[in-house]
Amino acid sequence: MKVSLIIPTLNEQGCIGRVLSEVPKKIVNEIIIVDGRSSDNTVAEARKELRKKDKIIYQKDMGYGAAFLEAFKVVSGDCIVMMDADGSHNPKDIKQIVDKLKEGYDYVIASRYAKGGRSEDDTLLRLLGNKIFTWMTNVVHGINTTDSLYLFTAISKQGLDKLKLKSKEFEFCTEIIVKAHKAGLKFAEVPVVERPRFAGKSKVNPLIHGLKILKIILRPY
Repeated sequence: MKVSLIIPTLNEQGCIGRVLSEVPKKIVNEIIIVDGRSSDNTVAEARKELRKKDKIIYQKDMGYGAAFLEAFKVVSGDCIVMMDADGSHNPKDIKQIVDKLKEGYDYVIASRYAKGGRSEDDTLLRLLGNKIFTWMTNVVHGINTTDSLYLFTAISKQGLDKLKLKSKEFEFCTEIIVKAHKAGLKFAEVPVVERPRFAGKSKVNPLIHGLKILKIILRPY
């Protein structure tokens, strides 16, 4: 199984180099950095850790989801892993996520709230928001997940091709899990520990992105 890792970046200087240094490169065959036109040294920092076979592409359409949509056009792996650039996702967990996919699952997500997982970065507001949106996603769409907004995940290329994903912002996190369920993909979770970001500030606006996520949850499929 060839494993491709996609990481979107936007001004993640101080994060992306450390993240890439932790990636288990014996497991990951291809790394694709999708940069949203960073104004700092993100790209230069990434280049120092990438191999010749890895790729850096520059986004045409801005947005978190748009980064993944553009990477999907050039990805070559049978297994596609998606993770963030800020250090909150621990690259050491890639192995257990990929191993679970190798067991025969089509879609595997890392979960902060599954038994054995936890977050070292949650505020009370974030925790409540994550729990409420996860509960709503489960109720509205008949899904059984513990963490619908944590996009540290692996999906088979065959499974991905069935989803026809469109969301260009953070609501991409909800769209992919809902469409994976609707498409009948065999689903699994693995518990992980969310770390605080290495540097910089989160780009998530709780109100704006929360409303977009709510809209995607309530949209008929």
